[in-house]
Amino acid sequence: MRRMIPTPTALALVGSLFSLLAVGWLKSGGTKLAISALAALSLIGVLVKIFRTTDFSSRRLLNGTPQQLAWIRIVVCLTALTLTVIEDLPAISSLPVGMQNDYQFFHFLNAVPGYAALLSNPYLLGALQWTTAILLFLGLLGFNTRMTLLLGSLGYILMEAILREYTYYFHSGIVPLYLLLVLPWTPCAAAWSIDRRLNPDKPKASPQSIGFSVYACFIVMAIVYLLCGLSKLRESGLDWFRPENIQHKLLQDAMNPIFLDYKWKATLWLVQHHAADVVYSAIGVVGVAVELGYFTVLFSRTAQIVLPAMAFGVHLGILVFQHILFLDLLMLQFIFLDVDSVANFLRQRFRFRINRKTTHVPPRNGERQMAPPSIVLAALAAVIATFLLAWVWRVEYYPLTAWHMYSGPEGTTPIFYYKVVANLENGSSIVVPSRNYCPAVMPNTRFLLMKAFRTTRRSQIFDQFLSAYVERLNRNLAFGSPISSIEVQRWRWNYAVDPNDPRFGWLTDQYVYDAAAKMAPLR
Repeated sequence: MRRMIPTPTALALVGSLFSLLAVGWLKSGGTKLAISALAALSLIGVLVKIFRTTDFSSRRLLNGTPQQLAWIRIVVCLTALTLTVIEDLPAISSLPVGMQNDYQFFHFLNAVPGYAALLSNPYLLGALQWTTAILLFLGLLGFNTRMTLLLGSLGYILMEAILREYTYYFHSGIVPLYLLLVLPWTPCAAAWSIDRRLNPDKPKASPQSIGFSVYACFIVMAIVYLLCGLSKLRESGLDWFRPENIQHKLLQDAMNPIFLDYKWKATLWLVQHHAADVVYSAIGVVGVAVELGYFTVLFSRTAQIVLPAMAFGVHLGILVFQHILFLDLLMLQFIFLDVDSVANFLRQRFRFRINRKTTHVPPRNGERQMAPPSIVLAALAAVIATFLLAWVWRVEYYPLTAWHMYSGPEGTTPIFYYKVVANLENGSSIVVPSRNYCPAVMPNTRFLLMKAFRTTRRSQIFDQFLSAYVERLNRNLAFGSPISSIEVQRWRWNYAVDPNDPRFGWLTDQYVYDAAAKMAPLR
C-alpha cells in the first residue's frame, strides 16, 4: 500500500487525519469547529485521490475476488440474521409506553404516523422481525440481492432502533448495520449467489470495483476499532491501563452478568486469589493495542490474518471475564478469511472433485485503471470523515456513535450490582436470570434496574414494567408456580477491603412489587 501512495499524498493523508483526530481532545468552540471542518474536507479530498490511484485488484493489498466479496455478504447477512432472530420483538409491545426514549432519532420515530400502533401490536412487531429475517436470508443467498439487502437493512435499522428505544443506546449490532448499508452498492452478487446462477451471462464487475468493495468493508471494521481505542485514551489517558480501573470494570460486569451466568466466574477467581496488578494491566494493554492496531488491516495482508484473530480472542475474553457477548464482532472477524486460499487448500488436501482450481485472475491491460466512479469514491471518503467527526464531537445519534464504550476511568470504589428475586405462591423463591425479565437480549439490563433506585418514591413506569414481566411468566407458569411478588435488590460490595466475602457484599436497598395487590409498601 505504501508503494501505491506518492509521498506528498501520504503526508497530506497523515496531516489531515492527525489534525482531525487531535481536535477531539479540544473543548467545544469555534477553533475546534474550524479545524475539524477543514481537516474533514481535506481528508475527503486526499482519500478520493488515493482511492482513484490505488490498485484494489492487487493481492499485495487484499484478496479482492468475487468470492471474497460474496463471503463478506454471507457473513454480514448471517450476523444480522442471527441478531434478528434471537430477539423477542413482539414482547416489546407489553412494555409500558413510559419506558420509551424520546430524544434524537427516537423523537423522530415517535412522530411518524402509525409508529405508535406498530409498537403496541405484537403481531405487527412479529411481522417486522420475520420479514427482516427473510430479507436478510435472501440477501445471504444472493437472490435479488441489491433489493433484498436494501429492504433488509431498513428493517434491521428499524428493529434495532425499537430495541434501543425501550432500553438505551447499546453498541452491539451497530457494525452489521453499517456493513448492510455498504453492501447493496457493491457487486456482492458476482459469485455464490442465486442471481449469478439465474443470469450467468450478466457482465462481470471489474476486479478494481470488486477489490474496492472488499476494501470498503474492511474500512468500516478498522474505523470502529480505532475509535474504540482512541476513546479510551481521550477519556482516561494512561489511567485507563491502571490495574484498579481494569479490575473495577471486569468485576462490575461480572456481578451483573448478561451471559454465562454461572456460580464460578473467572473475574471473581482473579479477585479472590489476589491476582497481581500486572495481570489486570496486561488485559488493558492487549485490548487497547488490538483496537488501535486494527487499522493496519487496511495495508497489510499479515495484519488481515493476525488482527482479526487477536480481536476474536479479545471478545472471547470479554465474554469470559465480563459476561458480555459481542456476537456481531465475533462473527464479523471472519470477513477477513481468505476464502480463495482456504478453498484451494481444502481441494488439494481432500482432493475434492472440481472442475478447476480457484485462482486469482490478473486484470487485463488497462483494466486496473478503471476506478469506480468518482461519486462512489467521494461517498466512501465522506462516510469515513463522518465517522471521525462523530468521534470528535462525541455524537450519540442512532445509528452514529463515538464508540466511547468503557472509556471512563474507575478506581477501587465499591461496586453495586442487582438481583431480581421472584417469590412464588408455593412459598419458594428463585433468583431470576438477568436476561429473563427484559425482551431485549443484548443490552445490559442493570441499566434498567438502576431506574428503580433513582428516587425514594415508587416508579409507576417501573411497576408497569414488572407487571408486564409477571403477567408474561404467570401465563405460562414459567417457574412451575405463579409469581406472588418481585424483589429488585441492590447490593454493595467493597471488594478492595473484603475480596473474600462469601456474600459478595450486603443488601443495601430493595424495590418490592406485590403482583397480587399491584402495589407494594413503600421502601
